[in-house]
Amino acid sequence: MAEPIGAFEAVVSAFSQQVAELREATLLRVNEGTRALYGQDVEAIEATVLALEHKLRDIRTYVAREAATIPQVEAVVAACQLQRQHLQHIAGHLPAYLPSLRSPEVIAAEAAGRAKENVSAAPNQARAGGTEAGGGGGKKRAPAPRRYISASELEGISSYMRGRLTPDKINAALDELAGLAEANAAMVAAARRNRATGPDKKHAMWVAFNIATHEQLKGGRSWVLESDLRSGSAVRLDKTGKTLLTLLRHLGRLQELRVQADGATHLVYLLLD
Repeated sequence: MAEPIGAFEAVVSAFSQQVAELREATLLRVNEGTRALYGQDVEAIEATVLALEHKLRDIRTYVAREAATIPQVEAVVAACQLQRQHLQHIAGHLPAYLPSLRSPEVIAAEAAGRAKENVSAAPNQARAGGTEAGGGGGKKRAPAPRRYISASELEGISSYMRGRLTPDKINAALDELAGLAEANAAMVAAARRNRATGPDKKHAMWVAFNIATHEQLKGGRSWVLESDLRSGSAVRLDKTGKTLLTLLRHLGRLQELRVQADGATHLVYLLLD
């Protein structure tokens, strides 16, 4: 009786195993709606994977292109460094000025030479004007006075008045003032003979008939307008120039006059003999 029971249990066990397998197979079965849903998900995943593959391919192309340009960039950097070394070497050995250009010292010397030429040319112009005023062969006008300052005379002036002025600077100013005075005399003589020409003709006529007619300026006196000093080099209308004019007045080389003309007061410096 034991054997039939054992056989029956084996059959039951085998039947139960078959039932379990059938249940698992039943769970794996899906209907048509579920199958379509899974198909859409799979297609979406496939599209995403394809897009990622395209992006990865673009990234690889970009990386390859950038890697190919690295040697070129390194060559440019090396050229820039070499150019920098060349420029530093040039800057370290560059002179103060190029030989083909004029140095600041030469420019200053040329300016000083032109100023001396202008001052030396003024007496010649004044003498030429005086000759014309005399009708040719007449009495020539005397040159403007040049009473130079000596070093001992300058030392006798208080230090606050002379400042940093030297005899050379003061005498150069006297030369320039005399040259300007002689140029004014020639201009007035030409204007009175109606021979003034050029763009300054109107100014020459005005000076001849408004300034030169002043009583204290008659008789061949040498004088300079304050406006004439605006273009000066040794005497200017700055602080140093005003100090120099004050010193010349104190030493008896200049006299300051105020002339009324056209309803205005004009400052005139008269050179004293």
